[in-house]
Amino acid sequence: MLRAVISEALRAARDALLDTVGRGVVGEPMGRGYYGDISYRGDLVCERAIVEVLRSHLDRVAIVSEEMGLSWEGEGEPEYWALIDPVDGSANMSRGISFYSSGIALARSPSAKDVVSSGVIDHVTGEIFIREEEYVSHKTSSDLSIASQRGKGRAAVFFHHASFKRDTKSREISIRITERLRFFRVMGSALLEMCHASVGRVDGYLCLTPELRMMDVVPALYFAMGMGCRSASYPKSLLDERLDSRSRYGIIIGRDQIMFEEVVSMLGDGWTILT
Repeated sequence: MLRAVISEALRAARDALLDTVGRGVVGEPMGRGYYGDISYRGDLVCERAIVEVLRSHLDRVAIVSEEMGLSWEGEGEPEYWALIDPVDGSANMSRGISFYSSGIALARSPSAKDVVSSGVIDHVTGEIFIREEEYVSHKTSSDLSIASQRGKGRAAVFFHHASFKRDTKSREISIRITERLRFFRVMGSALLEMCHASVGRVDGYLCLTPELRMMDVVPALYFAMGMGCRSASYPKSLLDERLDSRSRYGIIIGRDQIMFEEVVSMLGDGWTILT
């Protein structure tokens, strides 16, 4: 089963990362990765551990990773495409803030719509959120708005902070939306925040402007959709994009259907409901 391979790879990454944390070198800068962001030693350690496990189990796998970019060592077409975020929340990790994760998505083609299994691990707790087709690691609920009901109809969400800073229009919309919420949190690991929203610990995740790359979204998005959550992306349908796209996207994950519909209606044109 692919989910067993993903689980093994994520646990290997966590083991390697905890060792690096223990030696006090996890936040050592090691240059810049393929997409231009600073690569810390912890990022590279996790990437190496994940790639080793994937290649040991999957003979013909192309790798798309935040640090190394695209890697395909075989001939012809790969059987699988693996999208990897070695550490989502590297800034937290490098500063000793205990909220960061790793994510993997496996697809049958380079298209996000062909993902067949994915997983995200919370490096601090070891909790793994994983999906493979009909299987999901966490229980789903027929009532997708229990948390907001406890909050007297006002939703609680994770919110990507950059939407407040991009431009005047996005800042005004962000403020209008937050005024309708019970509260929001900014934690710094989009994958992990989306997974927490998917299992109902909050009502949703909001990134209202194009800030996130494919590896920041797809592993958690596939899980969220398996949990029955509503989702939308901007400025185009993320599911129609290639896993190695260099573009950035906005994403909404809604555990609370009422909140999801209100946010989408407030944002206007350009958003695609994902199904």
